[in-house]
Amino acid sequence: MDLHKSKTILLTSILLAYLSLNACNEQETPPPDTSTSYPSPIIEVETSPTPTQTQTTPKQRNVKVFFPKQPQSNQDFRYVEPVVRSTTSRAVATFAIEQLIIGPTKAETKIGFTEALQLKGSSNCGKDFTLSIAAETATLKFCRAIPSPGVGYDARATSAIESTLKQFSTIKSVVILNKEGNCFGDLSGENFCRK
Repeated sequence: MDLHKSKTILLTSILLAYLSLNACNEQETPPPDTSTSYPSPIIEVETSPTPTQTQTTPKQRNVKVFFPKQPQSNQDFRYVEPVVRSTTSRAVATFAIEQLIIGPTKAETKIGFTEALQLKGSSNCGKDFTLSIAAETATLKFCRAIPSPGVGYDARATSAIESTLKQFSTIKSVVILNKEGNCFGDLSGENFCRK
């Protein structure tokens, strides 16, 4: 055997041994994630902790709910004052509107607070309202009828809703829609709140 051939065999053997040993020591690494990630919408879901999770007490939050108050709201239909409600819900804006619909407590009524709105009839969405927040605009669509005795009532309700929702830093403007999807209190039929 010539010298060149034996060197080639030796080098090939060393290379194969090296590759074999190297392959045994390598850990398989997953390929890098090249997919594009998009933020998913926030969905509020309550879940029970698994047995291995520790259960923490939900954080108590104070939320303002604005109601018309007598006698000031008799002269200024947009006059509202806040009362404080507490919740452990993370959906604080939804909670605040629920409390607005429930109305003032007996103690609050005794000192002049009055209801901001009443809902009547059946729901067309399975609940009293839907609330969505996008681009600093809250869109509140009622799913039950809101009987309106006049513009003063509409102004009180609008002021209470807007003041209640605008307390949250994520909300700068409010669109209020009735059961039919039209602007609440817009007697023109032009749906100016959507423009």
